[in-house]
Amino acid sequence: MPSALSLDLRSRIVSACQAGELTQVEVADVFQVHVKTVEKLWRHFRRTGSVQAKPHGGGVKAHLAGHEEDLRRLIAEQSDHTLAEYVALLWQRHHVITSVPVLSRTLKALGLPQKKVTHGGGVESACNRAGTAAFPKQTEPSVAEGSGLCR
Repeated sequence: MPSALSLDLRSRIVSACQAGELTQVEVADVFQVHVKTVEKLWRHFRRTGSVQAKPHGGGVKAHLAGHEEDLRRLIAEQSDHTLAEYVALLWQRHHVITSVPVLSRTLKALGLPQKKVTHGGGVESACNRAGTAAFPKQTEPSVAEGSGLCR
């Protein structure tokens, strides 16, 4: 996501629009911004009288906000579960709906351990971890052994 324009650049764009010597397209070319940026900034200035950026909207509340202690207790009690199992346990015990990626980010932010998958060793498990097990086996001849491709 692009960052907000500096206050200085916003002021210079609005000043150029106020002068009325250039079109909005020409102002956009001069300041190397998109014409929509000039249009929106000029409209914002006319409505509010300010070139200040709008305040940040605040975003979406985290799914697990307020359940950090429940999560810490759950991890302390049963530290051998996968993330998917923790998601199910959170629903069963606390009626919290979440996903594996959200849980993973929350555990990381809280500094708690993350156990992602249970698997054995070998080439087959490496292919399964890459997600190829969900696809049907191919009937064409496979690439020579040792090529590093999972087939």
